[in-house]
Amino acid sequence: MQESFVVSARKYRPSTFKTVIGQDHITIPLKKAVSSGHLAQAYLFTGPRGIGKTTCARILAKAVNCLNLSEDGEPCNECSSCKTFNEQRSFNIFELDGASNNSVDDIRELINQIRIPPQAGKYKTYIIDEVHMLSPSAFNAFLKTLEEPPAYAIFILATTEKHKIIPTVLSRCQINDFKRLEIKDIVRQLLIIAENEGIKADDAALHIIAQKADGAMRDALTIFDRLVSVSDGELSYDIVIKSLNIIDYEYFFKAAELIAHKNIQDVFLLLDELIKLGFDCLNFLTGLSEHYRNLFVISLGGAAELLEIPDLMKEKFKNQIQIVSKSFAVNALNILNQFVLSFKDSKNQRLHTEICLMKLCYLNDAVHLATGLQEQKKKLIKPDEDTFVEKKQENAVTEKAEEQDVAANSLKNLNSLEKISQHIRSNSGKHSQENNEGKESAEEEFIPVSREKFEIAWQDYLENQISKSHHNLYIILKKKPPEVMADGSVRFIFPNSALWDMFQKERIKFADFLFEKYQIRGVRLHIEIEAQGAENKGEYLTSPREIFEFMAKKNPEIINLANALRLIPE
Repeated sequence: MQESFVVSARKYRPSTFKTVIGQDHITIPLKKAVSSGHLAQAYLFTGPRGIGKTTCARILAKAVNCLNLSEDGEPCNECSSCKTFNEQRSFNIFELDGASNNSVDDIRELINQIRIPPQAGKYKTYIIDEVHMLSPSAFNAFLKTLEEPPAYAIFILATTEKHKIIPTVLSRCQINDFKRLEIKDIVRQLLIIAENEGIKADDAALHIIAQKADGAMRDALTIFDRLVSVSDGELSYDIVIKSLNIIDYEYFFKAAELIAHKNIQDVFLLLDELIKLGFDCLNFLTGLSEHYRNLFVISLGGAAELLEIPDLMKEKFKNQIQIVSKSFAVNALNILNQFVLSFKDSKNQRLHTEICLMKLCYLNDAVHLATGLQEQKKKLIKPDEDTFVEKKQENAVTEKAEEQDVAANSLKNLNSLEKISQHIRSNSGKHSQENNEGKESAEEEFIPVSREKFEIAWQDYLENQISKSHHNLYIILKKKPPEVMADGSVRFIFPNSALWDMFQKERIKFADFLFEKYQIRGVRLHIEIEAQGAENKGEYLTSPREIFEFMAKKNPEIINLANALRLIPE
């Protein structure tokens, strides 16, 4: 007759404290309490499912009545008390299910049983599993007995949801928080069980089972039994990933390599292959996120122990980090996280995934483009020397002010409005459409301007153009208009760099205006920024940015406050 099958979770259930894995912070204090006789009247075992709460409760209940207790508090499993417990014939241990015995009447019946002392042994132990399922009235009926039980009664309460237990019950219990098991502990236990059962198991296969169990030993054993039934005595990596419908690691290694080489075509084909195999796009995105996380961790060197994967897999990550930079992994994680969060809101989830892959493939190009634009912006703020005429400011700025105000130092004097127009257009890649032949005109020589003609043109532009678009700039320029010098050049004096920045946005329009309406060209400008005088006197603080900078120089703490509140004005 064939023997009945016993699931591994029951067959290999620990019978002593030392066989409980991953919970040393619980079992060691319990053993010391048993050996010393310093037992609490009520214990609460709390934590996720399948990690040994009920098992430890049973071992503790067996140990308190063991007749041949070891010095370290372990039950002997050989005395009459231990044997009756192992054979489920003990009258000193009572197990209740809180879900099905949650009423006041059930608690009253339990209280009546507690009044009867043990006929054999020293203690009567009451194990209430899923105690959070008790009703509020049942908890209240249980409080008095829980606080002052008979000397021979010990209560062991187990729950996965401690937050549902009323505080008055928690205050009467010695609380023991169980933790999720580490993958290495689960793999080690599965390897022992596989050897006992005569099953050949790959290390990578056991790691997959342990990861799928999510820290629960009972779940790992359930998965193990399921896979053993279809493995014919050999538990390989391929059998595990096919049976559990898990994407093979090799797909992620291949995807990361294709992305690094910007091979978008083959990445799409790889995604199509996974979809045809029945895998969900979200699983692919989350798996790829974990892959880049592992790559980043490997790149840190000493943090490689954070990877709960086989050693052979770690070597593959170390090889791939040679083509995937640390910064790329971080940026890829950021993109993947955004797409995973918005995945469920997408109506076309395959297209959503493909867009994510496109962004990853061209991530480096986007970074380089952003860097190039930043450098171009710096060049526009600090133009070449041949674009500007070197001129000392009449009001010298201190070295400290020069370091803090880059714009006031670099934008001292503008050479020619026409030349700056060409300079900006060439840097932005947009050549003037007015040049029908597509050729930029050569640098025009300096042409002195007539004082009377320029003043008429300037007044016209100020009143009809600037007054309509830049009120603050209009006020300042009306108060301090440009001055035509003796050599025919024009001098502008601005109180600070902020107003100069505002004016430089108008200079191309001004150049076109002078040429089209008054036939004035080749104007040479001298720009002077009265940074020191304006900031000290505060007489030209017209924009929020100027006011902020003026206040910040008087009190630097304003900058920290503005950063914290994100209130720095544009």
